[in-house]
Amino acid sequence: MVILIEEKRQQMIELALTYGFTAKETIECSQELDELINRYLRETATIEHSFLPVPPQ
Repeated sequence: MVILIEEKRQQMIELALTYGFTAKETIECSQELDELINRYLRETATIEHSFLPVPPQ
């Protein structure tokens, strides 16, 4: 997942340099990058949460 995020980030940079930061292609790529990052954060938070000890009752 981290590799996908890095590849998408690089793609976004290339698009921004080619078409501009406000170009449709750059914005769409940026949104895709956001989705990948959010998915990664949700997945890692779930994994980390599953390792938390259960408090005694």
